[in-house]
Amino acid sequence: MKIKKLILENFRIFKDKIIIDFDDLTAFVGKNDIGKSTILDALDIFFNEKDAQVKLDKEDMSKGSSNNDIVIGIVFENYPQEIVIDTTVHTNLRKEYLLNSDNLLEIHKIFPNGDVKKVKTYIMANHPSNKWLKDLLILKISELKKRAGELGIDLSDEDKRIASVIRKKIRDYFKEEEIQLDRVEIPLDKEGAKQIWDQIKNYLPLYALFKSDRQNVDQDTEVQDPMKIAIRKLLKGGEIRTKLEEIKNEVEKEIVEIANYTIDKLNEMNPEIAQKLKPKIPDPKWENVFKGITISSDEDIPLNKRGSGVRRLILLNFFRAEAEKKKEERNVPDIVYAFEEPETSQHPEHQKKLIEAFLSLSEREDVQIILTTHSPGIANLLPVESLRFLFKDNDGKVVVEKGADEVLNKIAKSLGVLPTVDKDIIEQIKLVVCVEGPTDVEFFKRLGKIIDDELKIDFENYKRVVIIPLGGSILKYWVDNHYLRKLSKPEIHIYDGDKEEYNRKAKEINNRGDGSKGFVTNKREIENYVHPKVLEDIFKELTQNSLIDRKQSNWIDNWNQLDVPKEIKNKGVPLKEKKIKEKITTEGIEKMTLELFKELNAYEEIEQWFKAMKEVVS
Repeated sequence: MKIKKLILENFRIFKDKIIIDFDDLTAFVGKNDIGKSTILDALDIFFNEKDAQVKLDKEDMSKGSSNNDIVIGIVFENYPQEIVIDTTVHTNLRKEYLLNSDNLLEIHKIFPNGDVKKVKTYIMANHPSNKWLKDLLILKISELKKRAGELGIDLSDEDKRIASVIRKKIRDYFKEEEIQLDRVEIPLDKEGAKQIWDQIKNYLPLYALFKSDRQNVDQDTEVQDPMKIAIRKLLKGGEIRTKLEEIKNEVEKEIVEIANYTIDKLNEMNPEIAQKLKPKIPDPKWENVFKGITISSDEDIPLNKRGSGVRRLILLNFFRAEAEKKKEERNVPDIVYAFEEPETSQHPEHQKKLIEAFLSLSEREDVQIILTTHSPGIANLLPVESLRFLFKDNDGKVVVEKGADEVLNKIAKSLGVLPTVDKDIIEQIKLVVCVEGPTDVEFFKRLGKIIDDELKIDFENYKRVVIIPLGGSILKYWVDNHYLRKLSKPEIHIYDGDKEEYNRKAKEINNRGDGSKGFVTNKREIENYVHPKVLEDIFKELTQNSLIDRKQSNWIDNWNQLDVPKEIKNKGVPLKEKKIKEKITTEGIEKMTLELFKELNAYEEIEQWFKAMKEVVS
């Protein structure tokens, strides 16, 4: 299960109800004291309640609020498709009418007066509101049988023993058009709803929060706990256990011999005392031998003597290790890492590596990453779609805007992000090629090297032409692009052909009259310009399950409209669509030849793009 949305109400700075969107990687950007940490704390309280790092109390209620309840809700996607209740009965959340109007699982936790011990949990669902159906999930089995009897529904002896079966029989009694659905609050502390909640809890992700103000010493639990877990597992090993038992027996033998010898000598002096003595040896606690474990560098410098940046970087990764261990021990399917200001005490190069690691982690199916930052350097490195900008509107209310072109200027102004383009390069630039996203940039960089000789462009070394991603870009590129437009550089835009709005955009560009040109691809997306034969070579899972039947006369027409990354994933490739796109636009394009482009009926179109680039530059 992954977080799709967070709902907050009457929690600290978020007095009024607010709904915040999440992605696989989500970064909250804004000035200090604007609510970034509050969001992470709310998630900690939701998932971990009384075991949360953050201790909830009535002081967490919003100032000036007339409401005494703190509301923290989460909308989940990737929820379990099937759950087992009543011991053996299989059901799903859709059948039980436990999904909201978007077919997502929405769970709210309400904390009266900020008291975590009195938490009330509800599912907010598009649920039947009819008289006979609205309360089925909170009825006892005896009440369900009575309800069935009142409706004249016959129940077998076996049916009468299983609440979920009786509920289904009652629902099936009504025609679909007779069931009226409304948004309903279903308490999860009663009867059938409680049974279902007990099963859902097994699928909730593990939430691991790394706070910015954690200690940086080598005796921290973040350092100790993962090592303790490793030591416990090691000491349970059969061979190690046998060796330790041999050592224990040898030591015991020597100690008993010394103790008995001492008692014998004491007996010569005072027999009365000696008779009451005997050696007693407790079992050794081998784990305590490693209690003072530390981490040292090659020069034997302990962790607590290293710089704060190094200490924090090591602790951050111990935190990850600890979280992974907990995930394994609890058999939890998914994990959410929340890092508060991970850039703290880090050199810019380490910041870059951190973000690269987070981006890579977020591509895992079982991982979700949440960050907070007010660092321009970190914001610069993140995908725009991952950014959430927090600011106060004219009424003093906190607003959270999702990363998109219209909010990038606000982020740039707030964080002080400015374009960083070398002036010498600006003077040399004759053309800006604008594409949709970073994967398209990689595609064109490689395509420029395999086009016909007279049209080849080495984008990486040819300073007269730059490629900039607009949609799905990163903040730095977006700001730089607007900076370049102010210099009136001609532009060539090449957009995917899967959206009608791009056709309108291309026409606007062609009507500028400044030498700029707009193209919309004849094929669905850039990925469709890589031959399926190449993709079947890259993705080994496709060898027995081809992407498209190339024996059909119209296979190229079908290929042009195919959602290639999605189809590859559906064929069993265990990668996210984003990663699939990256492989197609790097490995895929590098294996393409002019003959393969021509076989796809793509070469004439590609030639047109590059001719336009050459003409503008000339």
